[in-house]
Amino acid sequence: MSFQALLKIFVPALLGIASLIGPEALAQLAYEGMQMGERYKIYIYAKESLGAGKWRFQTKAVYASGAKPFYSEWRTVDCFESTIDGKTVPAVARYGFERGEPEVLKAVCGYR
Repeated sequence: MSFQALLKIFVPALLGIASLIGPEALAQLAYEGMQMGERYKIYIYAKESLGAGKWRFQTKAVYASGAKPFYSEWRTVDCFESTIDGKTVPAVARYGFERGEPEVLKAVCGYR
């Protein structure tokens, strides 16, 4: 069997498998939560190293109800200072607005 014939067989099969996996399987799960009865999962959708323990990252929120996913703006984390966009992230979230931030910091910095 020639190389061209193998490509004709394997390329469509690999593309089919990749389409079944979906982006959520490729992204790293960081946090699962519930807000006002709505379950959601936060994924680290993309991240880029800025060097010296700093990362630029983007998250994706996927809702159990099937609502349209939410993609965050690009944010910056400093793993040595435990900050996201210059604001200190607590080890345990104390308030609702901090929900998921410690887990996202750990996921981006690779502490899991």
